[in-house]
Amino acid sequence: MLFISHANPEDNDFTRWLALQLAKDGYGVWCDLTKLLGGENFWRDAEDAIRTRTTKFIYVLSRTSNVKDGPRNELQIAKNVIRQDKALHDFIVPLHVDDLPHGEINVLLTSINAVPFEKSWAKGYSQLLEVLEREKVSKNPNFNPATVLSWWREQFSAERGVKREPETYLSNSLRVKSTPQSVWLHTLVRSTTGPVQPDNRLSHAGFMDGIDLVTFASADDIRPALGESVSVVESNAFLVSDLLLGKSQLNPRKGRYFLSRLLRECWERWIGASTLGAYALSNRANCYFFKKEAQPNLDIHFTNAEGKNTYRSVVGYATQADGSRRYWHFAVQARPALAPYLGYLISSHVIFTSDGVTPWSSHAKMHSARRRQCKSWFNPEWRDRLLATLHWLSQGSATLSIPAGGGLSIEVSVASDEFESEVSYLDPPTRKQRLLLSVSQDGETVSTEDEQVGEDDREDDEDDESEEQP
Repeated sequence: MLFISHANPEDNDFTRWLALQLAKDGYGVWCDLTKLLGGENFWRDAEDAIRTRTTKFIYVLSRTSNVKDGPRNELQIAKNVIRQDKALHDFIVPLHVDDLPHGEINVLLTSINAVPFEKSWAKGYSQLLEVLEREKVSKNPNFNPATVLSWWREQFSAERGVKREPETYLSNSLRVKSTPQSVWLHTLVRSTTGPVQPDNRLSHAGFMDGIDLVTFASADDIRPALGESVSVVESNAFLVSDLLLGKSQLNPRKGRYFLSRLLRECWERWIGASTLGAYALSNRANCYFFKKEAQPNLDIHFTNAEGKNTYRSVVGYATQADGSRRYWHFAVQARPALAPYLGYLISSHVIFTSDGVTPWSSHAKMHSARRRQCKSWFNPEWRDRLLATLHWLSQGSATLSIPAGGGLSIEVSVASDEFESEVSYLDPPTRKQRLLLSVSQDGETVSTEDEQVGEDDREDDEDDESEEQP
C-alpha cells in the first residue's frame, strides 16, 4: 500500500485529490479520508500499516504538517522502519505542497528530496508517478477508476460532478492595451569618482544594467535625476514590439527581461504611491493590502461578473476568545506576462493584523489564520474581491493608467480575460447558500443576495475562534 500522511483537516483537499488520483491509476492507497478498502479502523491500525503494509510512505509536506504532532509522529514511525530495514530504498516520499521555506523543513526530511507540488499539482503528480514507476511499486487490481467512481458516488451527491455543458470563466489576466513605444538604454558616464548611476532617485521606473540606465523615458526626462557629475553619452531605443518578438539588436532573453522588469517597477511605483499597505511575501515580491479605516470593515461597491451592482468586503475582522480583534485584509500582487500577450497576472492574498495596519511578523501565524479565515471562501468570493479591488484601483474607469515616465503611461484593461470551457462542474450548494434560500410569501423559492449577509465576512463563530487559543 501507499500510506499517505498529512495534516488533518488543513491539507485534506490536496490529500483527497491525491489519494483518488493514485487509486484511479491502480495504486493501493491507505488514507484516512478515503478508506477505499472499507472496514479498517484507521487510527488503531495506522502504526501497524506503516510498519507492515506500506511500500512507500508519502508525506504531504506543508507549513502545517511540518509542525503538527499527528503527521510528525507518523513520520517518526516511518524513519524507525528505515532504521530497522536498511535495504529499504526511498521509503519516504515527501510532497512539497505550499510555500514552506526549505530552510524550515523538519530535520527528519532535510536529507530527502521532496517532489514539488507547490506550483502545479498536475506536474507534481506526473513526477510522483515517475518515482513510483522507477521504484517498481506494484499496482493493486482492486484499485481502479471504477473503485474511485463507486467511492465518489457513495460520498457525494450524484448531482455533483462534470456536466457536458460549456462554461465561461474569468481569469486573473489583465491585458496591456498600450505601452510607451520604446525601451531606452542610456549609457552614463561620471566625471568624478563613484558609481556610475544617477545621483538622485528617478521620478519614474528605471534601473541600472552595468553603465546603462534602462527606462521608458528619454534622455531629456532623466537628466534632472543625474546630478552635476553624471551625464548621458549615448542613448539607444528598442521598440517594445521588437523586444516581445525577440527581433531587436539586444539578446532576446535580455530584452524580454528589461521589458518585464520595467513593467513590474512601473506597477510597484504606481500602487506603492496609493494608500494601500505593502507586505513582503516569502518570494520577496510585494503584495498590497487595504488598511482599516474609520470603520472596522471596508466594503467596495462595484459591478460583478453578472453585470449586477453589488459590494464586497476587503477588510474585516474576527473576534477572538479574549475579546480582541484579528483583522484580515485582502491584498493583490501583479506579475508581468509577456506571452501569449502582454499583460499583468493579478494574484490574490490575505494579510492579517492586530491593529488594522501592521502585518504580523510571524509567517506561520499568518498561514494558520489564513487557512481558518479563508476556508469558506470559494471562487466567487475570491473573484468578486479581486473585481472590487480593480474597480477601486481604476476609480471606476475601464483601464488602469500606470505612469511610465516622461508623460507616458501603461494602459491596462480592468476587464480580465475570459476563457471558455467545453464542460462545467456542478458543486452541491454550500451551507451558506442553503441558508440564503428563503421562501417568499406566495410560496415561491427565491434566492437572497449573497452580499446582504455581510457578517460572514467580518466575524467568525466564537467557538471556532476559541480553538486558536493556546
